[in-house]
Amino acid sequence: MLFAAIFALLLAASALNVANSFVNRNLMSAIEERHIGAFIGQAQFMLAVFVGSTIVAVVARFAEERLGLLWREFLTERCVAAYMANGTYYRLATSGELANPDQRIAEDVRAFTATTLSFALMATNSAFTILSFSGVLWSISPPLFVVSVIYAALGSYLTIKLARPLVTLNSDQLDREASFRSALIHIRENAEGVMLGGRGEEQVARLKERLGQLVENFRRITTVNRNVGFFSTGYNWLIQLIPILIIAPAFMRGEIEFGVITQSAMVFTTLVAAFSLVVTQFQSLSTYAAVVTRLGSLVDVFESEGPAAASGSE
Repeated sequence: MLFAAIFALLLAASALNVANSFVNRNLMSAIEERHIGAFIGQAQFMLAVFVGSTIVAVVARFAEERLGLLWREFLTERCVAAYMANGTYYRLATSGELANPDQRIAEDVRAFTATTLSFALMATNSAFTILSFSGVLWSISPPLFVVSVIYAALGSYLTIKLARPLVTLNSDQLDREASFRSALIHIRENAEGVMLGGRGEEQVARLKERLGQLVENFRRITTVNRNVGFFSTGYNWLIQLIPILIIAPAFMRGEIEFGVITQSAMVFTTLVAAFSLVVTQFQSLSTYAAVVTRLGSLVDVFESEGPAAASGSE
């Protein structure tokens, strides 16, 4: 029911966005023509669309969070049951086969459910946006529509090319963060033994080593993020300029109203953003890929341990 409600709300949001593009177009044209009555009418329409969009966005976000919470509860309960079944937790602790299973169950499940749902809804919303705005942009300027498709495709390809190392780096970072945290927890839980045994310096060296690994990996991440940032910033700036360069000459020749320029800029920006989901979300996608990989390893261990555990207990 929640997913159906979110689906309907996304459709409503897409329709309101299309309506807003036309209201904004008519409002700008009324200003250009100095038509007071039309200006007041379009301003009222814009206010109504704004109120509707606000309600739809807030309710959709609420439904998404509730659905994500239900999914997290369901998946965490299954992971905990598998972790505790047949002494799996003991075998993982003694064998060291899988690093930090506790973090994978607690943190990775939370990140997986929230991020999967978010990406799924963003992809759905982008599909609705493309279907809704493609016709609008094509009616304004077929060349501008073609440019939007080519521009987004090229941007997505270059983003993947530049940011691909983030997938491995983010996975390593999650492991190194967890290793550093587990070393701290080990000291806390064995504080008396560390103190009496005079192993403080040994533990300090261990912490420094793990912190150094963590920092070094994060340096690599920031370097890749810098390169991606240069590209994505320029990419986003050009989005604002391209429609004006293509549409403005038609206005200067008297072929279109001034409002068409503002509408084309809005529609082009919205449509390119929908096409460019990879460009805008790749850093989040790379972190998500790392989370999926870690959870996949956890599930593989649970599945492989099941039969062996059963035979061992007998």
